[in-house]
Amino acid sequence: MADPMIFNNCTDGLDQHSQYRGKPDYPCGSVQPGVGKQAGLWEERCDSGIGSMNEKDEEMMREIEALSLDDKPEAAQCWKDFVSEDGDTFLHLAIIHTANEIVLQILNNTREGDQYLHFQNNLKQTPMHLAVITQQPDVLRSLLWVGGDLGLRDINGNTPLHIACEMNLFSCVKTITEFSTRHDVRNLLDSKNYNGLTCLQLAVKNRLHEMVKCLTQLGADINAQEPSSGRTALHLAVEEQDAEMVSLLLRCGTDPNVLMYNGCTPYHLTLGRDHSQIQMELINVTDPSLLVMCEEEQMWDSESPDWEVAFSYDDCAIGGLPLEC
Repeated sequence: MADPMIFNNCTDGLDQHSQYRGKPDYPCGSVQPGVGKQAGLWEERCDSGIGSMNEKDEEMMREIEALSLDDKPEAAQCWKDFVSEDGDTFLHLAIIHTANEIVLQILNNTREGDQYLHFQNNLKQTPMHLAVITQQPDVLRSLLWVGGDLGLRDINGNTPLHIACEMNLFSCVKTITEFSTRHDVRNLLDSKNYNGLTCLQLAVKNRLHEMVKCLTQLGADINAQEPSSGRTALHLAVEEQDAEMVSLLLRCGTDPNVLMYNGCTPYHLTLGRDHSQIQMELINVTDPSLLVMCEEEQMWDSESPDWEVAFSYDDCAIGGLPLEC
């Protein structure tokens, strides 16, 4: 793991990271989708609200715009009861449509700890998930001020921090870390979504080099293994054939000798792939004893004259007649 003392300086560097060219943050309130592997991600996650409002929903939105919640408590209860066919509350819809004045009006008339702030729509998205997806760090900050829960997960098991890291949103990462203790940040970084991936591993799979650098400085476990096969971030970088990411992870202190559950190191995953640069870099840092093991103990060597299938089948039949093996 990275030195946790770096944490104090990391949030200051997030402003600089957000200027990173290639995959920048979009302005607050932007509804522009991501780029590269993130293309379509924004559209998929916002589908619960954008483009799905019917005439009744739009009428209710006009009503809340005209409300003075302080003067009409009975009207306030009305908008709190509203839920769209997609499971969105007025707070969800106001965030999706970047109606920031309405968001603030709702928050000013909602008590801290009110479950309304944590309501999840049909995609299990909380208002904070949508604030990240629509890239509104100011709204995210307001939600955190009134007690928003960063640990709640969407239908894919992603917390708001998972989404911010996957979409390369440094401003949202900075907002989350500013409102969390170091312990809470580490817990969020260590948490895995329903695919078994941490925030760091999502950034690796999406080739977000600056985000990976930032997360390691925040204390993300660079050698964490996803549960399905035991791959680390370095294994994932090799699978992505991202030579720059492999070099970055090695500089950040990743262990090249961590074994997957089948005994493969990251170097083993280079075999049969064309990227010689990655293979040469890993062969120089991998324990030689692991390399020898891989080369001498091959279970399925089809070129060997003594090769036999490990399992024989003597009960195969066609048309009721047994086959002669």
